[in-house]
Amino acid sequence: MHSDSKSSEPLIHLNNAASSLPDPSVHQAVIDYMNKELSLGVVEAKNRSAGELARVYERVSTLVGVPVPQIALFTSCTEAWQKPFYSVPLSPGDRILVGESEWGGNLSTLKHRCDSVGAIIEVVPSADNGMIDPAALVNKLDKDVIAVCVTWMAAVTGAINPMDEIAAVLEGSRAWLFVDAAQSFGQVSIDLSHPRFDVVSVSPRKYLRAPRGTGFATFSTRFLNAVTPFCVDQISAPWNNEDGLSLTQHARKFEFAEASYAVRLGFGQAIDLANEIDWPAAFCRIQRFALDLRTGLRSIPGIYVQDVGANLGGIVTFSSDRKTPHEYLEYLAERRINVAAPGYPYAPLWFGAGRPFVCRLSPHYFNTEDEINAALEAIEACSTT
Repeated sequence: MHSDSKSSEPLIHLNNAASSLPDPSVHQAVIDYMNKELSLGVVEAKNRSAGELARVYERVSTLVGVPVPQIALFTSCTEAWQKPFYSVPLSPGDRILVGESEWGGNLSTLKHRCDSVGAIIEVVPSADNGMIDPAALVNKLDKDVIAVCVTWMAAVTGAINPMDEIAAVLEGSRAWLFVDAAQSFGQVSIDLSHPRFDVVSVSPRKYLRAPRGTGFATFSTRFLNAVTPFCVDQISAPWNNEDGLSLTQHARKFEFAEASYAVRLGFGQAIDLANEIDWPAAFCRIQRFALDLRTGLRSIPGIYVQDVGANLGGIVTFSSDRKTPHEYLEYLAERRINVAAPGYPYAPLWFGAGRPFVCRLSPHYFNTEDEINAALEAIEACSTT
């Protein structure tokens, strides 16, 4: 987060990675559990909170429309994506298809794993806005494809990948569909119930406004029935003296027993609040703010909005022939406006193809029209100084 600590003016958050701003009740839930550990000890505190911790799964299930046995909790969206992926058996010659705007952290995982076994990463051609072309995916798909990895909405463009069309293409294929919903969840859709979504990873610290250190994934029944975790512990695979290991049959076989229960209960409180939100109205509000930003940016000389197409979400990106993204970031930070300047590590294939680096604005449903206008005025001022 960038801010001027000497100023008493509130920050304007237009960066979803920094704007989770947990509700005070979420913050209090974390503190209450830590106080319980302080007074009772870590084991007794966990034992006395067992029912409440178990109910977190039920709250997530209500929100996303996926049964509890198909939900696992993690410490981040990255862990929620990596643990299942590392568990998929790979053989030399197996092919993994990705989009041009795939998240850089996922690409690092893919490269690390594929290089170790001789599997191959291939890029599916996309439109200019970064959306995977379902027809091109059809042409790429064959029996050698073991997985298709899609970032539902990239960190560097407002384009939304057509997940239903992509899932339809994969019907009848052996390929696993990995969906990274870190950016999309809470600003595009919260329904993860599609039976062909084999693994969907979510970052609750963004639009769900949960504490950092949380993540979750949903799994298809076919994935859970076919894939064994690459690592286990006494909870996911308890030892039985007569039968050896007894692998847990539901999604929690991908979890470890050890976790930050204080953070998890804060997450549970955030989910409770999320279940009270009118999400269709929130989606409309976010997209209206995004449209206002794009319209305003296009009127500023030297600014080029990089989001194109009809299917756009709340991420707004622009480049400039007058300032670098980081110059805009720093200028706005001095005026207590929080934005982002995602670089090459966020989307190596996207930027590696020669696309301009961008400044990113990500309005939240709690933003106001005055804040949107203040951001546009500051960007115009920066462009002309």
